[in-house]
Amino acid sequence: EFNPDLVNHHAARISVPESVRDPLQDAEVNVLGWLNVLQSCVASDVQKVIYISSGGAVYGEAAEYPTSENYRPAPRSPYAIHKYIGEEYLVYYHLQHGLKYTVLRYANVYGPRQIPQSEAGVVSIFINSLLQGDIPRVCAYEGKPEGMYRDYIYVKDIIEANVAVLSEGENETFNVGTGKPVATMDLYRQLLSVMDLEITPEKAAARPGDLHRSCLNIEKIGRITGWKPVWDLRSGLQETVNYFQRKEKER
Repeated sequence: EFNPDLVNHHAARISVPESVRDPLQDAEVNVLGWLNVLQSCVASDVQKVIYISSGGAVYGEAAEYPTSENYRPAPRSPYAIHKYIGEEYLVYYHLQHGLKYTVLRYANVYGPRQIPQSEAGVVSIFINSLLQGDIPRVCAYEGKPEGMYRDYIYVKDIIEANVAVLSEGENETFNVGTGKPVATMDLYRQLLSVMDLEITPEKAAARPGDLHRSCLNIEKIGRITGWKPVWDLRSGLQETVNYFQRKEKER
């Protein structure tokens, strides 16, 4: 009865370590669940789908750094594999049924309302721990005390990227990030500065499926749609901290 013109698909299991522990459950949600959506799109005559993939996972330990969309994905976890399978199904549904699509491969997204219970949201996990008076843990590979390198992008920039491809970028795949790698310890230090704290974190081993580094080349989406990130890391962290501090006071 609804028959939407466009479907924007963000729903997924988002934990890389959980996908390693239970690849069947991850496939059931991120592959079969996605196929259910695509079948419904065809049945409802949807004109276009925006599919959220993971630039922070599908490329694996990429030799090209920052990594562009031309680099052949080499996923190294069930989560990443299933996200990439989702992209391939989009191509099939376009060829078979004429369904138009845009794939957005996100870098590491952070911002207000992010759930701190999943390891995917390291910013919210750090903030929540610091507000609770706990000692945060920084995961790192042996010999790499600064932790992993990631491309952190603020959620308001993500929103604008989605708006930009509502009517552009048909049948294209775009990286969405900042193009600037940040080490986990540098992220943590920025948070301490924003919160005016001095707390030495605990060190922990890297988790199953963790990549050493990930950073996205975002030239393509800027060239085709005009989108570019406008939030620097400190400004995004400040807004995020402000949100969590307000929520803490409301308890």
